[in-house]
Amino acid sequence: MSITEQIEDLIDKNASDFEISKLFKSHINDYKNSLGELFERNQGKDFLVIHTKTLDSIISLMYKTILRRLFGNYLPMRSNIPIVFIALGSYGREQLCVHSDIDLMIVYEKNDGYNTAAIIEKFLYLAWDAGLKLGHRVHEVSDLLGASREDITIKTAMMESRLIIGSPFTWSAVQTRLTAIRHDNPKAFILAKIQEAETRRKKFPSSMQPHIKEGVGGLRDSQLLYWIAKTLYGVTTLKELSGTLFSEDQYREYRIALEL
Repeated sequence: MSITEQIEDLIDKNASDFEISKLFKSHINDYKNSLGELFERNQGKDFLVIHTKTLDSIISLMYKTILRRLFGNYLPMRSNIPIVFIALGSYGREQLCVHSDIDLMIVYEKNDGYNTAAIIEKFLYLAWDAGLKLGHRVHEVSDLLGASREDITIKTAMMESRLIIGSPFTWSAVQTRLTAIRHDNPKAFILAKIQEAETRRKKFPSSMQPHIKEGVGGLRDSQLLYWIAKTLYGVTTLKELSGTLFSEDQYREYRIALEL
């Protein structure tokens, strides 16, 4: 029996929240225990994409479960519920380390017909009880620009937003705000990220034992390229600039290095 069928069975039996979270926890642990075998079959970017899609499916199933629990037989179309679940940071880039926190942003629009606060709260409790390591933020759509101005780290994470599940109407409103965030004082953002990188490189200089995440030419420098390209050109991948800002051969060399 699939986990979806098991969840439906528990809901039909009016099972407790604990029993449902226990089922999710077992499912997540089974997946974690299979990671070694998965890595033997798929490495590099392929492994990370599969890992990302699996986490997406777990989060999506949790959201669907919460809606099923709250609405019962009167479940509306998800597109009409003004909530979206968005992957941020390395999770948004599909480069999440298996032991890292899952950076998640939940965005909602106020609507008198839906108790969005209850839906989001129920989801978070289920995720925590099931053992998901969430690093989460909750915002109303109209608050996104203000939140991005609070801290450069927040703005950087939002630059890498990727929809997991939710209302396409709310996601469209979020995308409008994300575009505004990208255009919000871009020069200051880029200069701040370059200064941040220079400070980091001094802390992790080139050596015989390089720091592959923070060191010179490491993953953070790769991410810096993307952040600048996203700010200036609005691209979703660096590949979109291949043949314009750099040659296809240069991009291929970069991708081989990143894959390694």
